[in-house]
Amino acid sequence: MPEENRRTIAMCEECGALYAAFEITAGEFRPIGQRDGCQCGSTDFTPVDDDASGLSLD
Repeated sequence: MPEENRRTIAMCEECGALYAAFEITAGEFRPIGQRDGCQCGSTDFTPVDDDASGLSLD
């Protein structure tokens, strides 16, 4: 059985939108429920620090 992908919060590098995301491989993130990437069209995401507070998910 394959190992489950880690869940995290990721930010779009283009527009800054935040998404609940899976870390597919080290440094590669896919927003949960957004197969084509961000609403702005970007597919590049950066993880958000676990200590961040006051953030809202798109």
